[in-house]
Amino acid sequence: MKEMPVEVAQWAEEAHKGLNVAWMLLKGEHLKEGVTALGDKQKSYLFKYGAALCSLNRGIKDKDKQKGIYKFSAKRVLAGFEADEKTMQHYELNFLIAYIDAHVGLGLLSDDTAEEIMLYLTENFDVC
Repeated sequence: MKEMPVEVAQWAEEAHKGLNVAWMLLKGEHLKEGVTALGDKQKSYLFKYGAALCSLNRGIKDKDKQKGIYKFSAKRVLAGFEADEKTMQHYELNFLIAYIDAHVGLGLLSDDTAEEIMLYLTENFDVC
């Protein structure tokens, strides 16, 4: 379990590091021998690692709680997909939304603080 961030910049840094881990996990899961790149469909699944990495970082081992966090964090991302399919191509942003929202679902962040973190991420990190 990692020490929980306090400041917006710390949360953003943790989320951005989680993004790098999520890319590695996604590539490891989907790339087969001889395949050199992920397709758009596979990349669109990146957000699904948000809740898992939140659970890992916060030391949550209870499977039912993990499932609840996933459902909560995926809701906004999936709503975006339904509203506009083009949002599926914002792979990294969708992961960051899911990761931060997982913490909102746990009651560790307020909606306002989550919004501040997302704004900080988009202004200070290169995310697509």
